[in-house]
Amino acid sequence: MSRLPPQARLAAVAAAAVLLLGGAIYVLFLRGGGDEPVTQAGSRFGSDAAGGRGGTLIDTLAPVLTARAEGRRTGSDPAPPSEDELRRAPGDAVAGLFLVGFRGTLRDTAFFGQLAARPYGGVLLTRANYEQPQQLSGLTSKVQEVAHEAGHAAPLVAAQQEGGDFSAFGNLEPLGQVEVGEGNLNQIRASARRTAEQLKALGVGVNLAPNADIAVAGGPGQGRAFSDIPAEVTSAIKASVAAYNRIGVAAAVGPFPGDGAASQDPNSGPAPVGLGIEELREADMTPFAAVAGGRNAAPAMQMSNAIYVAYDSVTPATILPEAIKELRDRLGFAGTIVSADLAATTATTGGSVGEAAVAALKAGVDLLVVPGGPAQQDEAYRDVVAAVRSGDIPAGRVVDALRRIAKLRAFTRDAREPVQIG
Repeated sequence: MSRLPPQARLAAVAAAAVLLLGGAIYVLFLRGGGDEPVTQAGSRFGSDAAGGRGGTLIDTLAPVLTARAEGRRTGSDPAPPSEDELRRAPGDAVAGLFLVGFRGTLRDTAFFGQLAARPYGGVLLTRANYEQPQQLSGLTSKVQEVAHEAGHAAPLVAAQQEGGDFSAFGNLEPLGQVEVGEGNLNQIRASARRTAEQLKALGVGVNLAPNADIAVAGGPGQGRAFSDIPAEVTSAIKASVAAYNRIGVAAAVGPFPGDGAASQDPNSGPAPVGLGIEELREADMTPFAAVAGGRNAAPAMQMSNAIYVAYDSVTPATILPEAIKELRDRLGFAGTIVSADLAATTATTGGSVGEAAVAALKAGVDLLVVPGGPAQQDEAYRDVVAAVRSGDIPAGRVVDALRRIAKLRAFTRDAREPVQIG
């Protein structure tokens, strides 16, 4: 190769990189003949189980991916508007408060027309949007491309990749949290790191996980949470968040203040939690407190749809100012507060999704999750715009939320450039 002209040598190197990338992505993302994704040494924990020292294929490909990312363009990161600018023209700014889902895949959805018309703050992907890894990377690329061409800020791309049955992408990392929690902290940390690496490579910058519930017998955390021991859950959450932070994928820990003792899954209907405030603080809130501040603080936390005897026994935490004040003021959390599924909130409140969105923003939530269809999203958007115009929602409250969302967008900037597969 040394006798080739410089241009030919460069082309040869580029071709080799493409071949390496294609083969590595095949091994990294696609399953073998069994039920487990293929990883190093035939183990999901690979050499990380022995102390977290093992590299992954994404580690090996990092220079290639970095060079590729520097040559591409996505949406911008504009500063949030001033309060005066927001009062004059609240429409686009309000759209930036929403994390919206859609029905369909890259091939059959009309969602991209909506995304071009309205600069939503983020897009939430679910298993209904995805069949194969190459479809997912194409989808996340399209999200960024549409926003860029429309002149919008780069949207967050989020998913719930908690593990096992609670993952949007069932053939990717991680195992269920119950299984991961049986490992030592090195294994828990390694699982989170691999999950973050895969999400980042696929263009997903926010994971609505890990779940910080305590696995109370008969509660929604049983069969789902890391452990039934608060101290073990706390250690697992700390290890997981630290791993996500190092990769540059935002772990949105939830659901605050904890669903472990709820009567059922709060997204299925009214779910009372009968614990008093001190009981919540001594057990259920401890994992959140551990990552609310400091060097390895979580960049985001998600609220619960449960109702709590410790507060008013009626209002879901996601629209309850006292619950959000607990997170902001007592725990000192300065990151982005993400709402629960606001369409599911209405199963408890009996009101509309628009009312829930307004209530959540007034209560102190920053990013409003409306994963339903366009009709619900339009309703929620219109109601929040109307509340801002009327002064029911102060302009300063919206600007504060947008500033925190902007910080989250900056944190996940390197996750906007998915690897193209196939």
